Amino acid sequence: MMLRFIAFLLLFTASLGWVPAGAAELVFPLGSHVGLVPPAGFVASKRFPGFEDPDTQSSIVVATLPPQAYPSLEASVTTEALKKQGVVEDKRETLTFAEGKALFVVGYEEQNGQKFRKSMLLGQLPEGVALVAVVVPEAAVKTHTDDVVRASLSTLAVRAVVPLDEQIALVPFKLTDLSGLRPVRVLGNAGVVLTEGASDTPAAGSQPMFAVTIGQGGPEQAAERANYARTLLTEGLGDVKDLRVISGDMLRLGGGTSPTYELQAEAKEAFTDTPMKLVQWVRFGPGTHVRMVGIARADQWTAAFPHFRAVRDGVAPRD
Repeated sequence: MMLRFIAFLLLFTASLGWVPAGAAELVFPLGSHVGLVPPAGFVASKRFPGFEDPDTQSSIVVATLPPQAYPSLEASVTTEALKKQGVVEDKRETLTFAEGKALFVVGYEEQNGQKFRKSMLLGQLPEGVALVAVVVPEAAVKTHTDDVVRASLSTLAVRAVVPLDEQIALVPFKLTDLSGLRPVRVLGNAGVVLTEGASDTPAAGSQPMFAVTIGQGGPEQAAERANYARTLLTEGLGDVKDLRVISGDMLRLGGGTSPTYELQAEAKEAFTDTPMKLVQWVRFGPGTHVRMVGIARADQWTAAFPHFRAVRDGVAPRD
């Protein structure tokens, strides 16, 4: 069914680079590289990447994919392929943009006795593929006509960079106390890197750095968590060598029920032999864990550690 196809699209993200003139009129859904001028009544959705009209229960789902995805996607939207998904096509055309082209397909689909107008745009742009799927209940077709939808999709644009605050808003935890540190990078949708200092791309030996990531899994048995945390400690630490653990302890922070294992270590910066100090906290939860790592030069450690600890205490699930 078409809805399953749309759900499939939500799993993909990629970076594209074209934003046309008039971009000030465009709306980009939170965290999305693809934006457009939505039809009247549509607002950016808080539930999925795209737009929705709550009055008519209509939706516009947007996604971006790597350039190499275009041939297989084009094959998946042939008339016969759509028919197998339950969509009866009655209109197909090619739209031309200043920087690329797009296939625009329109048809009907019936689900549970209700009929929907379905529109899909598959855009081939220099740096990637833009995919937009529009779902309009039959009762709203006179409001969101094919011409209205087509006009909106014709404004398709792609921005090269998603603002950092939008990327952070998609991470499944929040940072309630930055303690003077500032975010400089988001790791997919699973982590945030912070630093204290002038550089946005610091080396490990130049200024303090702190990273918070969420991962799946982790031992349920308390006795196994220390070894698990020690194994994690070496991951992603390619800028240091001669790592030596100096302490380890299980904590119950704030009287909470989520156990947190702390490891402190010493090391050397890999290229200059600068003495470094590190701390890692791993907070264990049901089927998941939050890993927090702070690193700073030994001569910065006394000042940096309280900030790391404050950020740690401010990591909380997103509402």
